[in-house]
Amino acid sequence: MRYALSRLRAGAHNRRLLIGFTLTGLALWLAILALMAFSGYFRHFDTDLPRWLFTMIPPAMVLIVLLFSKKIRLLLLALPPAWLIYAQTFRILVELFYYLGYRAGYVPPQMTFAWLNFDIIVGITAPMAGYVFFGRNRYHRFQAIYWNVFGVALLLNNIMVAALSTPSSIRVFMNEPAGVFLADFSFIWIPGFIVPFALALHLFSLKQLIFTKPPQRRFSLRRGRKRSEGNETS
Repeated sequence: MRYALSRLRAGAHNRRLLIGFTLTGLALWLAILALMAFSGYFRHFDTDLPRWLFTMIPPAMVLIVLLFSKKIRLLLLALPPAWLIYAQTFRILVELFYYLGYRAGYVPPQMTFAWLNFDIIVGITAPMAGYVFFGRNRYHRFQAIYWNVFGVALLLNNIMVAALSTPSSIRVFMNEPAGVFLADFSFIWIPGFIVPFALALHLFSLKQLIFTKPPQRRFSLRRGRKRSEGNETS
């Protein structure tokens, strides 16, 4: 945000105000999730759907509003398209955490890359994808769109597997341990913040790629002019 606002030549006061508002909103949401987890609210599994699943609804609503915001569109125009892809590298750490939890005995195997969680593919390919699609003045829009759609599909798969591993009426995976750890602090931040954050990166990237015009390749144009001038001189 700081980089995009500086490119848009926003005033220093407006930059501080917008960034401060964003950080305050995130801090409040994380604090609310933490307090609810400490109170044991998410530990009730007698409902049809696990309660932690509903923590994704408020971020999803905010995300929908932001996707239709003209100001967000301006921010996306000012961001290099590779940045939103590079940021997905953080999912490697999340998947390693899941695997360590599985080895420790509190994460079910189907929620890790040992079985049905393939999310680590997005994290591993993110640096390569960002460079191959947009490095050195490249702009491979359609390949980047396919990559983002693939990432969203893997994210939805992880949500479904986690929900079906929770001891509720929709449970399908009956192996132990059950996926109850997501109801506790600080794991509640995974469905309440990390998953919506990953989804937001994908959707912002798709919006940037689909609804904006590709940049003109100034470098290639200059090379073309130099070649034409050289031909005329000769």
